[in-house]
Amino acid sequence: MLPSGSHKEEMMQVLNRLFNEIRARALDADLETLLNREFGAGSETYGQLTRLLKLGMEEGWAAYVEVEGADYRRGRIAEPSQETAEMSVESGLLHDVKGQYHCHTTGEINMIIPLEEGAQFCGHGAGWRVFPPLSEHFPTVTGKALMMYFLPGGNIEYRTPPAV
Repeated sequence: MLPSGSHKEEMMQVLNRLFNEIRARALDADLETLLNREFGAGSETYGQLTRLLKLGMEEGWAAYVEVEGADYRRGRIAEPSQETAEMSVESGLLHDVKGQYHCHTTGEINMIIPLEEGAQFCGHGAGWRVFPPLSEHFPTVTGKALMMYFLPGGNIEYRTPPAV
């Protein structure tokens, strides 16, 4: 059972509107453009999700599991379901972290919320980043950022990084 709190249902209602817009779309550059145009930094939806994700951390249902201390935390918000366009909803809080190397076997959508001026996730500031199926990386944050991740089917595969 996933943690809950008084603002989690409101979060899921806002996310439902987002999922209705992106349901059945390919995870590609076009989706990233759409998300940044329609739901990007400065939009009403981005502001609502930012506020609710911060409340979720306070209430203990977002970024609630320490991965590597207080600077690297994750937490699942929702399991894949019809309401979430069959994507899991994940959260993270990262501060100057090079995270665990992984493959997005079915792709990944990221919402980036800088908590410090200039904070970036994989070179991207406030807004959305979409990784296509089978892309791999170290999730790297410079500065401090709050994140939300959407994984089709909840699929992610942690792997040994390639030799450099």
